[in-house]
Amino acid sequence: MSANTETALRAWAAGILGDAPQALNQIPGGGSRTSYVVLMQDGAKYLLRADNGKGVLSGTLFTIEREYRVISALHKAGFPAPAIYGYDPAVNAMLMEFVAGKTSYQVAVNAEQQKTIQRNLMQQVVALHGLDMAVLGLADFARLDTVQAALEKDLGILRGMYEAAHVSKEPEIDFALRWLSDNIPEGDLPACLVHGDVGPGNFLFHESDGALSAIIDWEVTHMGHPLEDLAAVLCRALGVPFGENADHIANYERFTGAKVDTAALEYFIILVLTRWYIGLNNGLSHLAYSQNIPVILTYRQSVAYTLITLLAKRFGMATSPFRNENTAQHDFIHGYIMHTLEDVVAPAIESPFVADRALGVAKLAKYLRDLLEFGPERLARLEQDEIEALTGEKFVDLERARAAACAFVRTMRDEKAPDFMRYLLASSGRKHKIWAAAMGDMAERQMTY
Repeated sequence: MSANTETALRAWAAGILGDAPQALNQIPGGGSRTSYVVLMQDGAKYLLRADNGKGVLSGTLFTIEREYRVISALHKAGFPAPAIYGYDPAVNAMLMEFVAGKTSYQVAVNAEQQKTIQRNLMQQVVALHGLDMAVLGLADFARLDTVQAALEKDLGILRGMYEAAHVSKEPEIDFALRWLSDNIPEGDLPACLVHGDVGPGNFLFHESDGALSAIIDWEVTHMGHPLEDLAAVLCRALGVPFGENADHIANYERFTGAKVDTAALEYFIILVLTRWYIGLNNGLSHLAYSQNIPVILTYRQSVAYTLITLLAKRFGMATSPFRNENTAQHDFIHGYIMHTLEDVVAPAIESPFVADRALGVAKLAKYLRDLLEFGPERLARLEQDEIEALTGEKFVDLERARAAACAFVRTMRDEKAPDFMRYLLASSGRKHKIWAAAMGDMAERQMTY
C-alpha cells in the first residue's frame, strides 16, 4: 500500500468513524480487492475494502460500487452479509462491519464440525437463490429472467473481459468459451441471484459451533443458474480442502429437494473455472507490486489444469490423477534461497501479510528453478510444434503460434475439436509439472463429484 493511498483511506475512514484509525492492517490473500482491518484507538475493528486499480477485476463492470449495492441490499433483507457504513467512489472503497468469525483458510476443524459448517453454508446458499430481486431493490439484475439470457449475457461479459486484457491470449480460454456457448443447459429455467465465488475463504463461521456468521466477497454476484454456486463451492476447494464434494452435493439436494443433474453441474464447474481463469489473466494484464502474484499464478495454474482435464472428460478422453514425482537433484543455491525464506525469514515476521509475501517469493523461486531445469526454450518449442501440426502453418515464434491457435479455435470445424483438446492436454500437463513444487499440495487436488 503506497503512502498516498494509506493517507487517503485513513482520512476517509476517519471522516465516517469520527476518529483517526490507529492502524490499517492489510489482510493476506485476495486477488480482486485489497482488504484492510481498520483498528481504532479504543480497540474497535472495521473492514475496509478497496479497489487499487490493479486487481483481477479492476477496470471491469464488477466495481466496488456494484458490490456495495449488493451487500447493502442483502444486509437490509436480513441475509448474513456485513453492514456497510460508507462507500465513496473518490477512494474507490467501502467501509463495513468487521464480522466475527474465521475462514477455512485460517483454522482447521474436526470432521463433525466440518460437516456442520458445510450444511450451514449450503443452507444459506440455497436461501440466496430464492430471494426476490424487486424486494431487494435490485430490479436491474432481474431483467435477465431466464438461465439462457443470463448465461448468454455472462459469457458475453467474460469474452469482453478476456479480449480487453493486455496480456497474451490463452487457447484454452478460447476453447472453453466456445464450448460453454454451444452447451448451455436448462436455459428455460428462471434465473436467480448467485454469489458466483462462494466457498472456502469467502464465508465466516464461529469456531465454537460452526455457525455461519457471514458470506463475504460479493464482487462477481450476478444472475445465473443456482448450480453455479454449488460448482463454486467445489472449485474453491482446489485452493483449500473443504470436506467431501459428495457431501456438498447431498446438502444441496437436501435443501432444494431436487436431484442434482451431474452433467449440468459439470457445465457450471467449467463455467466457474473459465470465469476465474479470465479474471486471473486480467490481473496479470496490469502487474503491480501490490498484487499477490504467487497466489494469482499458482491458483491460475490449478484452475487452468483442472479446466482442461474436465473439458477432456467431456470429449471422452481419460486423464490420470496428477502426482508430483519430480525427483530431480536441485542445486544448492535455489535450495538456500527457499530454506531462508520459508524456514528463517517467514517464521520471524510478526505481520501475517509480510510473512505471506516471503512465502510467496519462495514459491516463485521453486517455479523458476523447475522452469530452468525443464528448459524455457524446450517448453516453447514443444508447444509451437503442436500448434503447427494442428493448424498446418509455420510460425516465427510461440507468441504468434498461440495467437493463431486462439483464432483457429473460434472458426474450426467441430470434428477438429478432439485434436485441439489433445494439444491442450499435452501443453497443460507440461506446465503443471513445472509449477507443481511451487503449488505444493494444490498441484495434486482434483475435481471429483
